[in-house]
Amino acid sequence: MALLNINISNLFAKSIDSKDRLGRKEWEGLEDRLLEIQKKFKNEKSKGHEELVANLRAWTVSQDQKKDIEATLEIAKKIREEIKPKAFVTIGIGGSDLGGRVLHGVLNHTQHNLLKEGSRGDAPEMYFTGDTFEPNELYDILETLKERKILTQTIFNVISKSGRTSETIGAFLIIKKELEGELLKENKDPKDSLKYFVATTGLNKKSELYNMNEKAKVKFLGLLPVPDGVGGRFSFASPVGLLSLLVSTNLNETTIEERLHEALSGLRDGEKETSEDPLDDSNVGYNLALANFLLQKHNKPNIIFYPYSKVLKVLGDWFTQLSTESIQEKGEGQNVIATSGPTGNHSILNGILNGPRDKVVCFFRVETTDLKKDFTVPKGSGIGGELEVLEGKTLSFVQNSSQQGTEINFTQNGIPNTTIIIPRLDTYHLFKLMYHLEVAVAVEGELRKLGSLTYEQSGVEGYKQEVRKILAS
Repeated sequence: MALLNINISNLFAKSIDSKDRLGRKEWEGLEDRLLEIQKKFKNEKSKGHEELVANLRAWTVSQDQKKDIEATLEIAKKIREEIKPKAFVTIGIGGSDLGGRVLHGVLNHTQHNLLKEGSRGDAPEMYFTGDTFEPNELYDILETLKERKILTQTIFNVISKSGRTSETIGAFLIIKKELEGELLKENKDPKDSLKYFVATTGLNKKSELYNMNEKAKVKFLGLLPVPDGVGGRFSFASPVGLLSLLVSTNLNETTIEERLHEALSGLRDGEKETSEDPLDDSNVGYNLALANFLLQKHNKPNIIFYPYSKVLKVLGDWFTQLSTESIQEKGEGQNVIATSGPTGNHSILNGILNGPRDKVVCFFRVETTDLKKDFTVPKGSGIGGELEVLEGKTLSFVQNSSQQGTEINFTQNGIPNTTIIIPRLDTYHLFKLMYHLEVAVAVEGELRKLGSLTYEQSGVEGYKQEVRKILAS
């Protein structure tokens, strides 16, 4: 079985200027520090779950939280097998939104909502909102659901640990009001509106959503936890991301239980790999952390996050939050510039080569595509010229050739780069990859001696306070 791995050889290429090039002694000189970090994490886990919660690192064992997983599976099956909604809407922002978008965007059909119900295995249409105060998208989603008379056949998942995230709660209250209006039109009781909502939140009185459920005569369809010790940007493998993953399962291809099993297996194998030799190429998390840490010291303040697969572009949005909210502390830390290939070759490539030499590139290459979805460029087209080389080639082969050619070109022109190689894009490998990326951020936080700052985000509170002042004036 092919392994997820990382190629770091281009960081040491002689074609890269000596001031930008990493040295093997420099690289291997931090191996002992990485082993210390591994030991610290192992000792932390041995002390039990409460220790992980206290250190805001409970995300590392999301795959072992049986109670949370079973609760998520139970609600997902109730939605799919009993309620059978026409649509499912996630309401959230930041980590409560981006992880779910990645899972849907990468693992489901790219035209999911346009397929007939039978073709998507009777999965509901999937929508995301609540990530902005700007009203257009929310209005359009509601208009679409009402015009098609399926607003009252829709289930909503409102996600906020505190239950008072302004963008999310604003959208939730508007949707609830619109739903009540539709229920009234259909001669149904508008007081039943909460039955159409799952609340994924803190399961305590600190959460306004929890309190709303406690006071209501008609309860939410279900309550799921945003687990203690799990920050939003590390929550994709908790109920925050798992519910939408399971609800959107195409039953023509797999079962809900099997999809969950693949996700958890990816997490467990990712945990195992990041506990082994920190410099082995299968330990993607530790290698990536070390590369980014050392390259900033070589005046590379910008990471070009460059998945060479269009469906992985949304992973760049997720990683941007994961990295910058965790690593950019004490006036340091790299910026993440997300793109995808080959689109990035036609937008930012020239700037990488001819602009400031302040960038390191992290490519992602998918080795195997779904053969059912591949095409072969026809022969005998008469196109002629340089384009004739396309004839007879599959698009997946051309895609990977494009990535490899770009990688070679960058290296020859002195741009340090790494390539993360993904055997195939499926649930197992995506969960494993995302686990490695979370570990990369955690390890880099240790290398930078950030401690708990890696998992906090004190900088985001200021804007919230100023907004509330304006609204209250």
